[in-house]
Amino acid sequence: MSELQILLIEIFIILSLYIFVFIYSVISVDTITTLLSFLIFLILLIPFYFLLEKLDFLVHFNNLEDIPIFNLIVFYSTLINLFIGLYLFVELVYLFFYG
Repeated sequence: MSELQILLIEIFIILSLYIFVFIYSVISVDTITTLLSFLIFLILLIPFYFLLEKLDFLVHFNNLEDIPIFNLIVFYSTLINLFIGLYLFVELVYLFFYG
């Protein structure tokens, strides 16, 4: 397997972990669970963006800018990441003040 394929697998694994944490936080509405989910989100945030930056570098290094799937992966994974982070933060604030 090439380095690009391994990098895509790592990105999808972290993204699936984010989605699992999001679903678990939505199902169980508890302050501690939401706080732990938010902390896991923050801990995995730096490696996730590091992998996205490395993917962007490899795409430009291998002259694959013409293939739009890589740009879509970077854009939509960032969008999903932003949505999950905002949801967890708003849920944590709501549970802290009204829970």
